[in-house]
Amino acid sequence: MNTEHTVRRLSNQIGQPVRDGSIRKDRGHSVAKRVSCLSEGLLGLTNDALYGEEEEYEEAEDEDGDFESFYVPEDMRCLALIAHNNMKGAMKQFVNAHKNLLSKFRLTGTNTTMTMLKTVFGEDNPDVFYGPTCSSGPLGGDAQVCAQLCLEDIGGIFFFMDPLSAHPHEADIQSLVRLANVHNVMLVTNPTTAHSMVTLLQLALENGRKDLIPSFFLTLESPSVKAYQENQKKALDAHTGNGGPADSDRIKELEGQLENLTSKLGMFLKL
Repeated sequence: MNTEHTVRRLSNQIGQPVRDGSIRKDRGHSVAKRVSCLSEGLLGLTNDALYGEEEEYEEAEDEDGDFESFYVPEDMRCLALIAHNNMKGAMKQFVNAHKNLLSKFRLTGTNTTMTMLKTVFGEDNPDVFYGPTCSSGPLGGDAQVCAQLCLEDIGGIFFFMDPLSAHPHEADIQSLVRLANVHNVMLVTNPTTAHSMVTLLQLALENGRKDLIPSFFLTLESPSVKAYQENQKKALDAHTGNGGPADSDRIKELEGQLENLTSKLGMFLKL
C-alpha cells in the first residue's frame, strides 16, 4: 500500500480534504452538525463564525451517534474527567454531547464530576463502566488521580482547568499536570482541545488503532526520564563507591591525602 493511498484512506476516515482546504461535502455536513450543536456553548463561537454566514447547516438530532468500538472498556486504562467549579458547566455539556464515545471507556475522576457522570449516564447503567470515584479536589481528589496514574491505571485525563481562580490545592493540581507529563499520558486541559480530541478517540476505537492512543494500553514516559535516571545513578554511585574508574581515582587521591596528614601529625607529636 503506497503512501498516497494511505493518506487518502485516513483522510476519508476523518472527513478531511485530500487536495483543497475545504471540508469534504460528503462528510462535512456531519462534522458541521456536531459543531453547530456545541460551538456556541462549549467553544464560545457561533457556527457562522466558524463557517461563514453563507453556510447553513441544520442541527443534528443525534450529533453523538453510537458506534462499535474495537476495544471493550476493560481492555483500556481509565479515562479521568475533572473540572474546576467554574468549568463544571462546560464539562457537563461536553459529556452530554459525547455520551456514546465516553461510554466506551472506564471513567474515573473527582467526586463532583463523577456524580455528574452518573446523573447523565445513570448510576446503575450496565453499559457504562466506572473506575474509582475520588474525593473532591481540595480534599485530595487530584492526588488520588495522581496515585492511579502512577499505578498505571490512567490512560488519559480531560481536566477542564479554571485559569482565573485561586485554588487551595494548587500544589495537587500542579502535581497532576507534572505527573501526566512524566508518564506521557494524554492530557487535555480546555474545551477546545477536548472537542478536537474526541475525533481522534473515535477514530482509534472504531479502527483498532492503539498507536493513536498508546497511553491507554502501554506504560510510557517522558523522554527526559532517561536523563534523570542516569543523573540519579551517578549521584547514588558517588555515595556508595560504585562509580567506576573516576570515583576510584578520587578515593585513592583522598586516601593519599589522609596518609600525608597522618604522617605530618606524627612528626608534629615527636617534637
